[in-house]
Amino acid sequence: SLKATGGKYGAGIGGGEYYSGENITITGGRVNATGGWGSAGIGGGNYGSGKNITIKGGTVTAKGGDCGAGIGGGNGGIGENIKITDGTVNATGGWGGAGIGGGDGGYGGYGNGKNITITDGTVTATGGIHGAGIGGGDSGIGENITITDGTVTATGGIYGAGIGGGVNASG
Repeated sequence: SLKATGGKYGAGIGGGEYYSGENITITGGRVNATGGWGSAGIGGGNYGSGKNITIKGGTVTAKGGDCGAGIGGGNGGIGENIKITDGTVNATGGWGGAGIGGGDGGYGGYGNGKNITITDGTVTATGGIHGAGIGGGDSGIGENITITDGTVTATGGIYGAGIGGGVNASG
């Protein structure tokens, strides 16, 4: 098992402040990742994106700090090319972050979640206030989201879509 907790502005697993978390693969085990302020549980740090994140099995719990996605972008960062092919995944965004996808985009429209694919497993994704369950964070859109199998529960935060965009953004 692995427990990873980011410090202020750092992801639990991924980037530190101004850095992205890229090319992250989890193939099994029990993983619990919590992001610091502005950062994703798994993905980008504050002002960093989460790209090329793959979960192939195991039990993964990821919680973003305020403004960060559970899995994906940190504050001002996108969540891109996120693939879940098996396992049990529980992802919760912090205030303004998507459960799976973009972090808080602010009015610059940066918190997009794109190219998110779920092909199997049990996935529960909950957006923070203003964030989508799966897709965009605050002011971010959700695009190219594909779910082909498995059990998926996606719940948006206040004003966020279950699957699609966060507040002030289209799906």
